[in-house]
Amino acid sequence: MIEKRSNKRWRAVLKAQIVFNTRASVLDCTVRDLSDIGARIYFADISELPPEFELEIPSRGVRVPARLIWSRGANHGVMFLEKAQVWTDPTRTMAA
Repeated sequence: MIEKRSNKRWRAVLKAQIVFNTRASVLDCTVRDLSDIGARIYFADISELPPEFELEIPSRGVRVPARLIWSRGANHGVMFLEKAQVWTDPTRTMAA
């Protein structure tokens, strides 16, 4: 199969959180794939997500606004609403 994506993806297993509702609602998730423009996130249970939220990855000190693009069961694809290249580079270390 030919890869049609224009941005490099990195496989990941990072604990993360979806934060929404003026920071009153938090859902734990796992980031499975990461790129400069988005991520694939996974939930232990099938979860319905709001159209827009913040994705937080505490171990990387990251909080980025995101938009839900697709959902398939417990997996969801999100697009970042801000540039995130500095923290997806696996050669760069981010302080937590």
